[in-house]
Amino acid sequence: MSTEQVTARPATWDSDQGEADMEKGHEPSWRALIEHIDERDLCGKSVLDYGCNRGGFLRLLYDLRSFERGVGVDIAVQSLDDAERRKGDIPVTYKHVDELTAPDDAFDLAFSHEVIYLLPDLEAHARYIKQRLKESGIYYIAIGEYAENPLWERWKETVSSFSPVSPVTHSLQDIALAFRNEGFDVSVRRMVCDGFLPYDPTDTKYLQNPMELIKFMTEYMILFRMEKNRVEKKPGA
Repeated sequence: MSTEQVTARPATWDSDQGEADMEKGHEPSWRALIEHIDERDLCGKSVLDYGCNRGGFLRLLYDLRSFERGVGVDIAVQSLDDAERRKGDIPVTYKHVDELTAPDDAFDLAFSHEVIYLLPDLEAHARYIKQRLKESGIYYIAIGEYAENPLWERWKETVSSFSPVSPVTHSLQDIALAFRNEGFDVSVRRMVCDGFLPYDPTDTKYLQNPMELIKFMTEYMILFRMEKNRVEKKPGA
């Protein structure tokens, strides 16, 4: 992650309505992400949500698989305030990205959902995550915005029109190599969102027909599992 990105402090990523719509639209893939992870019991575990926005993912994760401690980080200060206000009594705190120190904060698991395309320096991000994971800690990356997705170039223009951080086109290979070069064991699968998917035909900001929604949620969503390796691996080894 670049220095400029870490120190940025926009109020929100989108308008209030845009953030509410994003939270509603992300819930089916949040549920799929939670269903796809290998760890079934999170009791006693500490978790990090990188790019937490208004905190919806950690609230859902705690409802479905309660954990001991959670931290959400983002750069949008109003969104973090909203997350803190809405968290209820779950054991979660929210911080700006550059306030999460290492090694004081060590996590068993970390998650990011639809965030990687906003990070210009993947290897810097891999180092950031590595510093904050325990030995053999796991980082799950859910991503649908990448070079191989045929919808991405159109979506990139849309995101550029409102996002305080410019979107970046990464390939899936770029992501895998960045974490491999930082000593992670990399595995990957398609993340399939089963069931009925909410669709608003009047909202064409991203999706122009139902088939685009179905393809995105059943074919284009990818889930990486990055495991912090005890033995450092040199690039190309």
